[in-house]
Amino acid sequence: MKGLGMAAGFAALAVVAGPAFAQSNVTIYGAMDMFVGQARGEHKSLTVVDSGGLEPSRIGFYGTEDLGNGLKALFRLESGIAVDTGGTVPLGVLFSRQSLVGLQGGFGTVTAGRQHSPGYWMSLLRYDALMGGPFSPVTALAAQGSMSIVSTGPGRMNNSINYNSPNWGGLTVSAMYGLGQESTVNRNAGEFAGASINYANGPLSVGYVFHRLDTSTVAAPIVDRRQREHMLGASYDFKLVKVIGSYQSLDGDVAAEARLWNLGVRIPVGAAGNVQVAYAAYRSDASQSDSRSWALGYSHDLSKRTALYGRVIRADNDDAVARSVYNGLAERGGATRLIGVGMRHSF
Repeated sequence: MKGLGMAAGFAALAVVAGPAFAQSNVTIYGAMDMFVGQARGEHKSLTVVDSGGLEPSRIGFYGTEDLGNGLKALFRLESGIAVDTGGTVPLGVLFSRQSLVGLQGGFGTVTAGRQHSPGYWMSLLRYDALMGGPFSPVTALAAQGSMSIVSTGPGRMNNSINYNSPNWGGLTVSAMYGLGQESTVNRNAGEFAGASINYANGPLSVGYVFHRLDTSTVAAPIVDRRQREHMLGASYDFKLVKVIGSYQSLDGDVAAEARLWNLGVRIPVGAAGNVQVAYAAYRSDASQSDSRSWALGYSHDLSKRTALYGRVIRADNDDAVARSVYNGLAERGGATRLIGVGMRHSF
């Protein structure tokens, strides 16, 4: 029944988008990304066919309306797709990636709905050599280390209001407030506040992000918990190689304070190729709870929209933790590895 409901939802959007498309103010976009590979743990291994090795598989609808005097109305609906099964990511949620409406003008852009947090864009597009996904060391360790400054599901916020500034000579800022789960039992549960500032000019980019997230329980007995996160990132493009790095910290009412750093490079190979190398380390104040991960990748553009790629990632854990690069293979103190080759087509 869920599948029928999602199919009906996409069909309804197609009907609505039809007349709007003639006005040239609605864009349908997305990417289909598949890879074949092997995931291996200390005692188990799997041959896998999976989605999103180079970038997330998705379909989106983006539209604007000119209201005059430089003001525009806009909307965006974006759904994650598991190309290997045809389902949504996560399963049963139609527009899990973004669902928002807003206004845009000389003042910047204000949007409301489910949307990417300030830290999502920083960690994905600017300060990760692998640009997120299952082959990214910093993404794997941040997501499994309870951080919200990450380019996966925890980096998106429900019931949120966001502001993005115009580009002021390379300087941009953003701010977001999320109302959380809107629980009548505990009104603070899931409440979120975040902000970022980034400066990009020529080969240099430097950015800072702050997140504050309420992780309190929504059912009695109420347990109040809050966490604070900071991230500082920088990159410099030397033309022959682009160096990218970041440092994150997590503290507050958490089991243990933690720090995560990441260093990587992107190396152009001819006009169409690119090599990516990255290393990340997660350091926890809890005993024997650190993890380390490295990755190597190569992508080759066949056209502006189609690319082939090959990637490998490995993660190692201390004795008290079981972070993994693939679900179901994690073991305390063990190592996991994922290797894959795939294709991405964007539209």
